[in-house]
Amino acid sequence: MKPVPIQLPPHLAPRIAADIAARLIGIGNPALLAEPLLGLIASRQCPGHVFIETLERVPQWAKAGRVLVSGFHSPLEQQVLRSLLRRQGRAVKVLARHLLPDRDYRPAAEEREPLAQGRLLIVSASPATETRTTRASALARNGLVLVLAREHWAPRIAPESPLTALRADDVV
Repeated sequence: MKPVPIQLPPHLAPRIAADIAARLIGIGNPALLAEPLLGLIASRQCPGHVFIETLERVPQWAKAGRVLVSGFHSPLEQQVLRSLLRRQGRAVKVLARHLLPDRDYRPAAEEREPLAQGRLLIVSASPATETRTTRASALARNGLVLVLAREHWAPRIAPESPLTALRADDVV
């Protein structure tokens, strides 16, 4: 699957800086961006009860047709994505590295069917120089998640985490 440029829906275009919007590239169903997205961000380390409480919400989100947007990078976020996709839910996965437009993207096994069914969109707005996820690119990715989302769900953000300041700023 070759990534293609993604056009932002009119309601999102004013919220995202022009240089970031110009770099937005992806594979999957871009119509998912027109939905009222629920942004999910969580710190890498979460107590067990936070995992359970969050995973208990996934069936409700899938049944209600909610589209989740996240980097799906932290262990909790990854588990939410697996659970959501198993329940035929829909998601927008934002990468913290560049998608190479001249190369095929090789989706993970659990992403193949949702991509083919139009239930998943994988996007990146990272510069071409970002070929690996770094702390800075992950923070930029999470900023994009927050801007794309109409609502946010942050089950656990560590007090010392840069996500705390990012969530307060809520800008990209």
